[in-house]
Amino acid sequence: MVTNQNTQLLKEIYEASAMGMEATKLVLPKVTDESLRGEIERQAQKYKGLAVKTEKMLAKQGETPDAEPAMKKAMLWGSVQMNTLVDSSPTHIAEMMISGTTMGIIDMTKKLNQLDEADAGAKKLAEEYIQGEQKNIELLKQHLGTV
Repeated sequence: MVTNQNTQLLKEIYEASAMGMEATKLVLPKVTDESLRGEIERQAQKYKGLAVKTEKMLAKQGETPDAEPAMKKAMLWGSVQMNTLVDSSPTHIAEMMISGTTMGIIDMTKKLNQLDEADAGAKKLAEEYIQGEQKNIELLKQHLGTV
């Protein structure tokens, strides 16, 4: 049971990181503000690093991450396109990123609470994800109100 919870939690962390990488990839071409671009590129690197760590932990358990759900990717793509069609200002992009990041924190917190028998290593990685997302929100807040 515990191993199963570890695997589940690690797969959740991987999926969250992969979706974060996908979101940053989709948003970056629409970012004109250099400072905001830098923040989003930094976020993308953090997601990539977390995905790599998670893959290694899964491999130690003889597991591999699940493929990103195509429907989620398609919905993310559509959301980014629609949300930036009318307004691609730095403020709006920061709002979008904050909103997605907040959803990531909520989802990961739920998973941590549900999978409470996962080992300390998996829980620590989930906490690292949450703390990284909280830091991202703080940094993105600086771009609210920029034209």
